[in-house]
Amino acid sequence: MRNRILIFILSALILLPAYAQNRSIKFQEGEWNSILKKASKKDKLIFLDCYTSWCGPCKMLSRTVFTNDTVADFYNKNFICVKMDMEKGEGPELAKKYNVAAYPTLLYVNGRGELVHNVTGYQAPAKLISEGSTALEGTETLSAYTQRYDNGERDESFIRKYIDKLSKAYVPKLQEKVATEFISTFDDDKFYTRDCWQIVVYNISDPMSPVLKKMFRDRNRFYQIVAKDSVDMFLDYTFRNRIGKYVWNKPKTSKFNETEYNNYLQYVKGIHNWEKKPQYIATLYTARHWIDGDHRAMLDEMHNALRYGIFNDDAKLSYIQGHIIQLCTTDNQTLIAEAYEWMRQIADEYPMGYYRSEYMRLQARLLTAQGKSDEAKDLEEKARKVRMTQ
Repeated sequence: MRNRILIFILSALILLPAYAQNRSIKFQEGEWNSILKKASKKDKLIFLDCYTSWCGPCKMLSRTVFTNDTVADFYNKNFICVKMDMEKGEGPELAKKYNVAAYPTLLYVNGRGELVHNVTGYQAPAKLISEGSTALEGTETLSAYTQRYDNGERDESFIRKYIDKLSKAYVPKLQEKVATEFISTFDDDKFYTRDCWQIVVYNISDPMSPVLKKMFRDRNRFYQIVAKDSVDMFLDYTFRNRIGKYVWNKPKTSKFNETEYNNYLQYVKGIHNWEKKPQYIATLYTARHWIDGDHRAMLDEMHNALRYGIFNDDAKLSYIQGHIIQLCTTDNQTLIAEAYEWMRQIADEYPMGYYRSEYMRLQARLLTAQGKSDEAKDLEEKARKVRMTQ
């Protein structure tokens, strides 16, 4: 019966006329606790649209999907609908409670405040109705799958569906954990396959994962399954992704795990026959100075690393950008002025085009950090024109 109803709704949606819609989802206002009480009293689920003011897909969802007649009728009938800016009011607290880390995130919550189902990203009208139907029906929700997993269910088809649901809901840590546990059950015949490669690429990104350590160690075997460039590019991404955690660290608000850092550094030092290893080590050393608050040592480390010539143009720019942008957030005007002159010298190494424009943009950031906003705007405009020059 549920499938027949859903098919009818989706068919109606496809046949909607092209002219303007008249109805929209009615979002209710009030404190979260009062919304929960209302949901409990009416025995309805809450549909919570988690958005931010700067989120483009959030605005598109509100403008083109929430105003769709069929969507509006379905949600107004079946849910208590609420919109909340996750950066204002009760938003930050709810974002933390429900682990909201991407926008838009759409939550389906019961009157007890328990998360029943969730999905992340822009949803077309038919897909949003489908997700709402899933939340109402109950057996195919993310929470139902999590409960089954916690109860020990490990059937392969179930695990694959569960990983897919975690991906759509943007629960990366749990997604990686489940995928890692799943692949850890593979024998070698199943591990060294394109299927395994696909699972890893879409679900695992921590180079310290035992799965990725094995894949890196035996990457030559994957070269026979997937193009070498694709394998190397993915592995490089995982290393850099982990390193980025330290480059973009916010010492004032983020707790630094020294043991974790040292373990990763030692692992990187121990890898063999990987040409980008020196880049990783140099970046980790530089990032550590940033985390320790020694900005003088950070700039000195950058100078030393560049003298060794271990970075090509793209890697060099990425390495410099991360640390210079971080330097701009400090109040060390002496080092900021020094860095500005250094970026000017590097920009002069490129007569025109992309790289010159990017180093000019870094100069503009450093000017802004010095309070020279007008000069920064002028330089940004010049950088834009230089970038267009071939």
